[in-house]
Amino acid sequence: MEITCRRPWLWVVLAAFAAGCALPGPRFEPTPTLEKPAYGGGRAVGVLSKEPAEVLSVLGDALADLQMTETKRSRDGLDFKINARTTDDRSVLVTVKPQQGNTRVACRVGWFGDEPLSLALIERLGVRLGTLPPAAIPETPPSRPAANPFFSKEGPDREMVRDFADAPYRAQVVP
Repeated sequence: MEITCRRPWLWVVLAAFAAGCALPGPRFEPTPTLEKPAYGGGRAVGVLSKEPAEVLSVLGDALADLQMTETKRSRDGLDFKINARTTDDRSVLVTVKPQQGNTRVACRVGWFGDEPLSLALIERLGVRLGTLPPAAIPETPPSRPAANPFFSKEGPDREMVRDFADAPYRAQVVP
């Protein structure tokens, strides 16, 4: 008895799926070290060589150093989430997680991130905990908000909405 296949491409697809090439790749996760925080995907991540309770005790002072006001603290299992606001009313989310004797701190400022301000917060935490050398509190916090990747305002309004303005108006639906 001979087996014939009318769809030979089906075997190729099944073999590729079984090999795993049809699955999506891993998500980008910044890999921080104890010495240097990492930034990626709109957030800064750093690992501090202290317990989470110590980090949480100085987090309010580090936020105040960068002119941020804490609005809410919550806990989800072992993770702590701290919400704050910047002086220009952007949201700040700081997540503190225990990690094998260390503490992993992640910080996102605004919807799309702010690299200098996020990294400055993790640096201020290190200074407050004594893991980094003393540094002066900045008079104005470093800030460079990331642009909205979905709608870039790179020209005058007449160019941005040109297609809408040029479209004819019709009072009735035309099939």
